[in-house]
Amino acid sequence: MASLAETNETKDICGAQWLLLWSTAAYAPENPSKDDKVALDIFFNKFQDLCRHGPYAQGYSNALRDHGPAPTSSRRELMLWLCMAENRCRTTAGLATIRCRYSDLMSRWRYADGYL
Repeated sequence: MASLAETNETKDICGAQWLLLWSTAAYAPENPSKDDKVALDIFFNKFQDLCRHGPYAQGYSNALRDHGPAPTSSRRELMLWLCMAENRCRTTAGLATIRCRYSDLMSRWRYADGYL
């Protein structure tokens, strides 16, 4: 099976969790309204980290604890924070980090035609 960096196929709860986080961030409004920001704050900052075993264990909740809440004022800030969080998790797991360039992240996680 290809890695999550190459496909959206997941093989465990940890990969599925990152897929959900990235997809939600990529399709968040570019500049969220007040109501959207509240919903994004709840989703990203109260997210129940179910990745409890393996090299990625508790990676998302550790990023929230160590780097503060995910910023939800813009899609760009949110995706760059999420990239930092995943890279922290990847480093802990002994894996190569991913490039945190917004245009690359959008190309990876959001289809150009808007279709998921």
